[in-house]
Amino acid sequence: MPVPANPTTQETAAYLKYPVVLSNSAWLSAVYLENPNRVGEMSLRLASVVQAAWYELKLAPDAEKFVFAVVHKQPVGRERVWISLSLTVVRPQSEPPYLHVELLDETSPEVDQD
Repeated sequence: MPVPANPTTQETAAYLKYPVVLSNSAWLSAVYLENPNRVGEMSLRLASVVQAAWYELKLAPDAEKFVFAVVHKQPVGRERVWISLSLTVVRPQSEPPYLHVELLDETSPEVDQD
């Protein structure tokens, strides 16, 4: 006999189909490296942003907006920086939904920062 599907799991799986869109500022702060030592560095940074966003969605699949962060190494030296981001589940009426990631300071004040 099949096990009933968990609605939270179904909702989370649906989010994996949504495109992830980063604002220009989020891209420049969290992903872009002017002179990467290897191409994979930017790929790893992008993957960590998307993975962190999906992780937060898994924890709160009904949330429409929330705050999360990633820690990245500075382009020069060994220093690491904390980059606060916000994620919004955008559901335009005439288009497919998508996930919008932006820097926290770009976000409108109604985003729950708890």
